[in-house]
Amino acid sequence: MKKFTSSCNFHRRLLVVSTVLVCAALWQAPTSRADSAAPTQPVAGAAQGARGTVKGQHSNVRSRPSLHSEVVAQLHKGEVVDVREHQTSGDGKALEWLRISLPATAKCYVSAKHLTDGTANVENLNVRCGPGGSYRDIGKLPKGTRVEVVEKKGEWAQIRPTPECSGWIAAELVDVEAAPVPVPVAAPVPVPAANSGEIVTPAVAAPIAPSVSVVNTDPDVLVSYAVKDGYLDSVTESNAPAAFELRTQESDRLSFRTAYLETTDTNLKKFEGKHVRIVGTQRWRKGERYPVITIERIDMIW
Repeated sequence: MKKFTSSCNFHRRLLVVSTVLVCAALWQAPTSRADSAAPTQPVAGAAQGARGTVKGQHSNVRSRPSLHSEVVAQLHKGEVVDVREHQTSGDGKALEWLRISLPATAKCYVSAKHLTDGTANVENLNVRCGPGGSYRDIGKLPKGTRVEVVEKKGEWAQIRPTPECSGWIAAELVDVEAAPVPVPVAAPVPVPAANSGEIVTPAVAAPIAPSVSVVNTDPDVLVSYAVKDGYLDSVTESNAPAAFELRTQESDRLSFRTAYLETTDTNLKKFEGKHVRIVGTQRWRKGERYPVITIERIDMIW
């Protein structure tokens, strides 16, 4: 009986030790592989496409919706942010958080060995808020993404924030604009035809056009805030309402118009043929096939 009891105790201890070793191996496994992971899924209740104005003097942007997470950047009163998601979390009490695009001052780092000539050479490369694998990830870069390297620190490279990077700010520190007014059902929807269409992808920082104010005095014109991506091109028709237009990416030698573009910046020619994101005020007159967007901001997409 004593031999049987000793044997059971031995096997029990062996099972505990094996379990601990397996858990330790699983814990360390991610750091032994490339610093990449599967992309995260959006949080429910997102407020995508909205913009907000910071109302706190020194407002922290954090890596996670928690008061205990790392500070990625600081924003100041009056700065405008792009809001991606809204979430409620508990840090002792329920707090409202907004996930926003990171400002250019945010510290972003990637593993230098996974950059080749400034391009991510692995899929879903983690962008972290500090030069080390222990820092939280604040974005993931698809393979082939080009980045601007600020400086290298050992095995880590500091880069400019990309459209894939984001952080969290307390909702009480931001005044969020109302969501864009949807296009009514009665308004004509653009039908794919020769020379028309739309594509949507994230954008990176680029020259900003001067702000333009549009006042709606015509009841037959729907005015709304618009964010559209596509390829900027000049208009050839003499009776067109604007000199430039936004088009889809060419496919099978065809691209489609999504909107006409106008702005007080007369140097739109430099964006011709480029992939851009347009932010501005959209006017869509009843009975017309395409809206006209007065550009407030134009971003290059690389």
